[in-house]
Amino acid sequence: MNEQRSRRAPHAFQFNVAQLLKQPSGTRRVYDIDISDGPPLDDDLKVVAPFRGEVRFMRVGVGILVTGKLETSVELDCSRCLTAFQTTTRFEIEEEFRPTLDVNSGARLAQESDQDAATLIDERHILDLAEIIRQNLTLSLPTSPVCRPDCEGLCPNCGQNWNEESCDCDIQVTDPRWAALKASFEE
Repeated sequence: MNEQRSRRAPHAFQFNVAQLLKQPSGTRRVYDIDISDGPPLDDDLKVVAPFRGEVRFMRVGVGILVTGKLETSVELDCSRCLTAFQTTTRFEIEEEFRPTLDVNSGARLAQESDQDAATLIDERHILDLAEIIRQNLTLSLPTSPVCRPDCEGLCPNCGQNWNEESCDCDIQVTDPRWAALKASFEE
């Protein structure tokens, strides 16, 4: 099997795959990734460390199958105390990209009606991983991130961060599922 490894980092998650598209199915390229100056992926997502890992391109059928394992660090807001914190996240990608032009003739290729625009190889034979990385990074993040497992959160009355200091509020935590039973005892 024909496999080439490259240590160069692509510019902004973009790879020129013209030569790979000319190769037979099964031909592979492997890239070591170390990207710290990539484009912002999402306005709501603050990436605070370089993307590192490896991606593999394999020529398949009419396109290129991209697989990889990446990691980076992002800044999130704790869902309990609202404090910003950094966490490392690891994620995998696996997606098939299809060219929009035939690399040999330059003829426009027909696309499937359900083809995601993020998985198209452009007219210059540039395969851009930015959107696929953004999607997979977002999916790898916790839905309710916490700054630490024992985070105590905020006081519901005064808003004091209980991780920093306690407050003098009289808090009675009542499970709402017991409200009907409590009401029957109060009558």
